[in-house]
Amino acid sequence: MKIVRVLAMGMQPFRIKYTEREIHDLHRRLDTTRWPTIPFDTGWTSGTNDRVLRDLVEYWRYEFDWFGVQEELNRLTHLQGSIGEEKLHCVIYRGSGGEGRPPLLLLHGWPSSFVEFLDAAKLLAAGFEGKPGFDLVVPSLPGFGLSEAPRAPGMHAGRIAERMHELMRELGHKRYGVQGGDWGAIIGTALACQQPDSVVGLHISFVHPASPPPEGVMPSEEEKAYLAYRKKFDAEETGYSQIQRTRPQTLAYAQQDSPVGLLAWILEKFWAWSDHGDDLWETLGRDRLLTNAMLYWLTGCVLSAARIYYETFSHMPKDLRTGCVDVPTGYVKFPAEPWSPPRDVVERRYNLVHYTEQPKGGHFAAMEQPEMWAKDVAAFFSRVTFKRVGRDALLFKAPLFPAMAIFLKGISIGLGARGQEFEV
Repeated sequence: MKIVRVLAMGMQPFRIKYTEREIHDLHRRLDTTRWPTIPFDTGWTSGTNDRVLRDLVEYWRYEFDWFGVQEELNRLTHLQGSIGEEKLHCVIYRGSGGEGRPPLLLLHGWPSSFVEFLDAAKLLAAGFEGKPGFDLVVPSLPGFGLSEAPRAPGMHAGRIAERMHELMRELGHKRYGVQGGDWGAIIGTALACQQPDSVVGLHISFVHPASPPPEGVMPSEEEKAYLAYRKKFDAEETGYSQIQRTRPQTLAYAQQDSPVGLLAWILEKFWAWSDHGDDLWETLGRDRLLTNAMLYWLTGCVLSAARIYYETFSHMPKDLRTGCVDVPTGYVKFPAEPWSPPRDVVERRYNLVHYTEQPKGGHFAAMEQPEMWAKDVAAFFSRVTFKRVGRDALLFKAPLFPAMAIFLKGISIGLGARGQEFEV
């Protein structure tokens, strides 16, 4: 384990310690799976592809080496300690250093975990093109994986944001940047609203809900196309969300008892939301996806993780769900991300100062395209300083004018092609 000085007395070194007993139980359950009868090939049209799932389960049973993975994970610096009423887990990466670079809080979503960032975090901590990397804090969200389940109802995205701020303060970070996709973006947005003096910048790859046009303003053709896409997507692809925001407990009994049932639920989302060809494994490694699934299975966090939908849609204050963000924000748009509205829609809610469109990648961008994702995050945060300058300006480091701070607002720099950077 890499030694990192920790200022927090409450956060202690942590190791993952699952044994042969848990793996034997997993294998027993895999061996006795009652598979449904599917007399004809349905592909992915009505849910998880039976052939792909069966092949993956066979690999899980006979080839996947959990103890090798556990050993690899334990080479990272893990901490766990009480934040609020429950214990939170996080992984710490020490960056290669650099004056003025904020520590970054990387937030995962569902059905993901800190595993999503394993490859990308190493790149972000190491730095690019001779530039120093960033110190990183990669938590398991409350109720996910190695963090304890909330002991009382009401742990919506806004309250999780409060816990994330407490975690960063406990680790000695008074000011920091936040990056998130999926629930990580929703939590990061709430955190930026709650703590604008602590969050120096917010980088997101996911925007939901999309703010409607102001009264009397017609949506652009690009926005109309996005709304039409979203209408079709919501009708066909969001049944999982309706279940988890209304009756998550009912489904959890089956998933908690059946590893194949749990894997089917997770696998279908990675297929539906990532950018890939006919073979999913050309984009995502089997071992990475199974490692992520194992953190749900071994920890028994199926229900507590799914409850983030129920708690947020039932109890989160509206101002945290839809309020405007003053913190300087970067937005990277990946082509296969289902929740990726046009730039002008994002600008209605966020103080957008950095915008890029990438040529490939989807919902799990840090896992799918770790280098592309990490470079965009680094490009944004390398320009953000610790000095707070308000909604109408972002303080950039200017290589040609080192004694000056350049404040840019409303001026477009860039040509708009995919892969190019836009800054305002």
